[in-house]
Amino acid sequence: MIRPLIAATILALPLAACGKPASEGGTASANITVPAGDYAERLRAMTDTERNAVFYRAIHDAGRPCQQVTEATAIPDVNGQPAWAATCEDKSRWVIILGNAGVVQVASAAELEAAGKAR
Repeated sequence: MIRPLIAATILALPLAACGKPASEGGTASANITVPAGDYAERLRAMTDTERNAVFYRAIHDAGRPCQQVTEATAIPDVNGQPAWAATCEDKSRWVIILGNAGVVQVASAAELEAAGKAR
């Protein structure tokens, strides 16, 4: 059986609005109101420290292991959505895909690479 490659979490910017930790299913959500705006531009305008904190929260809320994001780099869009590669302190790598209305998808970079090789 093929497992879903992407665990989704709803993340509102700024960081102040945080969801609850995810269950085993890897999905978390928060009942929050997200102000209108260009989320990708807001992320790009943040300092590295601010953006790393936002990405940490997304990874954490998706139920994935990460104690701190140490590095995040913009990568080419994924299916037309802005994306970043984030690395945690334990060297685990995550792909953060920013969708409409501030919805963020978090995927393990290793799982995505393995899936790509399986094709």
